[in-house]
Amino acid sequence: MNNLETRIYTYPPIPLADITPLEKLILTHVLECSETEAGLVLFTDVGPVNPITVKRQALVDAFGASAAQSGSALNAFIGSRILALLPTSADGDDIAADIGLTEFPWQFIVHEIVARSPSLQEVTVIQWMNHPSQRLETYGASVSLITGKGIHHATSEDLLKRFRLQDRALMPPVSPPSLLDGAPVVTPRSFTVGEMETALCIWEAMLYFRGLHEDRRPVPDGIIRMSELWDATGWLAMRGHVLAIVPLAEQAYTDLSDALEEGGFTFDFDFIPAVVGALDWCEYGPYREGEPEEFLEIVMASVAGRRRDVAAEALSSENLVARKS
Repeated sequence: MNNLETRIYTYPPIPLADITPLEKLILTHVLECSETEAGLVLFTDVGPVNPITVKRQALVDAFGASAAQSGSALNAFIGSRILALLPTSADGDDIAADIGLTEFPWQFIVHEIVARSPSLQEVTVIQWMNHPSQRLETYGASVSLITGKGIHHATSEDLLKRFRLQDRALMPPVSPPSLLDGAPVVTPRSFTVGEMETALCIWEAMLYFRGLHEDRRPVPDGIIRMSELWDATGWLAMRGHVLAIVPLAEQAYTDLSDALEEGGFTFDFDFIPAVVGALDWCEYGPYREGEPEEFLEIVMASVAGRRRDVAAEALSSENLVARKS
């Protein structure tokens, strides 16, 4: 889009001793960089440049000076795909050439630096985009965490989807343990052994209902929407949704424990399938429709109905055996 404003800020600075001449040459052409006592600061107020324009001699010199990093993916990329294609001048003049980095983004270079650095553990990247029109669809942001293990990325829309799911009250946001520069620091939630057992029961029930739906057996409308989301997002995403159901299931079991115990209902075979069957699903995951009391009534009705169905099937099987004998 024309006139799109893109700003990128990274932290911390990269120690100059950790950067090869070739990496420095490419990074300083892609981004606006500044050297400080702490190292090379990567940033841009105009957006990353691609393709970049580099003089042939400067590239050749930087490539040769970086040969010690024989395992570098950047060295391999430049050596095998770029140097041989650069134009040469018959009169010996140094020629500038365009180098496309679509196949080798600048974040890959930073990842390699962090992976071999003895002191740099990570580099964080914050990117902001906007258009002078200020239309909703023309702005956004993203954050990246670059470590020696990989590049982790999320857009503002990804984060908003996660927040919306939290706001639907299935998994309340984790309370931040501390504040740094006014921003909450969120830590992953730890689950107890009991909660993990609940998660396994929920996953088993989800697999059971998905199988029923695939066999074209009658299932609740929420299960149909669950199966559609499953097909759209895949197994990994659905396993993540299991953890969101755990606190709801455990609270419902606490509220219904007396009635469940009195009726002789089991946790894994009777109660959990009733909870999963009573949930509704949207693009952000599972959620509870209506007030908590209404949800509990639906769950208990489902538990009782499931027990009646099992008893009816057992009686039918006994009658069939009796007639055959």
